Amino acid sequence: MDLTALAARLHMRYYDEYQLLFGKVGGYECAVREQPEKRMMMVHLVAKPQKADDSGMEQLLEQLRAQYPAVSAAVYENFTASLRLDTKAAEDPQQLAQTLLEAISGFARHNGYLPCCCGCGKTRDVRRFLLDGDAKMLCPVCRAKAETELTDQWQRKKFQHHSVWKGAIAVLLILMIGATAWIWLYIQGLSAMLAGVAMTVLSFLAYQYLAGRMKKGSVILLLLAIVATVLLCHNLCVAFELVVAIGQQQQITITGALLFIPTFLKDPVNREVYFLQLGLSLLAVAFAAAPMLWMVYYSWHHRQRPESLEEPAA
Repeated sequence: MDLTALAARLHMRYYDEYQLLFGKVGGYECAVREQPEKRMMMVHLVAKPQKADDSGMEQLLEQLRAQYPAVSAAVYENFTASLRLDTKAAEDPQQLAQTLLEAISGFARHNGYLPCCCGCGKTRDVRRFLLDGDAKMLCPVCRAKAETELTDQWQRKKFQHHSVWKGAIAVLLILMIGATAWIWLYIQGLSAMLAGVAMTVLSFLAYQYLAGRMKKGSVILLLLAIVATVLLCHNLCVAFELVVAIGQQQQITITGALLFIPTFLKDPVNREVYFLQLGLSLLAVAFAAAPMLWMVYYSWHHRQRPESLEEPAA
């Protein structure tokens, strides 16, 4: 249904993407939203009575519901008068929506209702926003609450919590496989740092997928586990080189070679090569961890904001 004609008659703005009209009718913020899949149209007007015990708007809505069979529901809640129209039952849904808005706004104006925030009823510094596909009038406080709720929904959807133990076990398996691949690549004369990069990225992704949104403690533990794995792999590779070099003269095991590393590092040349290779390995892992840490940081500080609809002063 094309709502541009109704928008022109009521001097409201039409948001085609959302099939939504939003604007002022009789000085009050109103919205008309069509939902073709449900064969209905929603009509809203935001207004606050000056008296807390004023039930006039509720009575009016019930009268309109009884008067027009196409009105399938009518409620006044959170300072918002809402009417649901059955577009299949109405002969002219657009004309009916216009008639209802004019009736409600006329009643509100005649009885001294005030335009306000649909959340708390505040009448100053209120702006238009699109929230979950619905047009809302929100003050700064209610907008902040809406942002928090949207952010929580985004985080729950993106980081569904499953099991911390599953995440920890998956990370442990990835580090073990990564360490094995690291040593195998080193023995084959290939770049073992590629294994470190792969196990770093996979560890972060696996934990977030299985355990959910990472906290600071889990990030620190994961980084320490990765660094420990790199140190272990590096020392095992050095021990393998010592076994090859010393084994030509005397029998030595990997364990013996690991214990011999402190003595091996007393030589300045050996120490320089050792720490240079270790530094390159840690640097490769750090580059791999950087985008993963940014993703975690983004999940901590990301904010879902209601979309502004022009933001005029209320």
